[in-house]
Amino acid sequence: MNSEQKKYIKQKAERRENKKKDRRGASPKEVIYIFEKILEGWKTIRIYNTIIQTNPSSQVTKKIVENVSTGNSKIYPSEFAEDAEYNNYKELREKVYTFHKENKLKKRETINNLEIDMISNFSS
Repeated sequence: MNSEQKKYIKQKAERRENKKKDRRGASPKEVIYIFEKILEGWKTIRIYNTIIQTNPSSQVTKKIVENVSTGNSKIYPSEFAEDAEYNNYKELREKVYTFHKENKLKKRETINNLEIDMISNFSS
């Protein structure tokens, strides 16, 4: 690759990063706060209300909180002053993914048990 191609690829990556930051709608601190509260078991409406009460000028909406709470919110290393903060974010994100996987499995088990109970009650 020549230098122009490398320059173009770098610019393209920067444009994508900026676009995704703008679309996210939440600051890195807000994303981390949302992750922490989800792991504590808070509902998204409670998280949203707390963010709005503590920072009325925040651009966060309930829909943004719901999207971020799933763990689908990428924060780039350039948004943090220290590597430790970015590593903390990555750990929290993994925990949120795991939390949602476990809850999904529990819901499936509950549904399966209810279906089994319904079938056994119906056949008796």
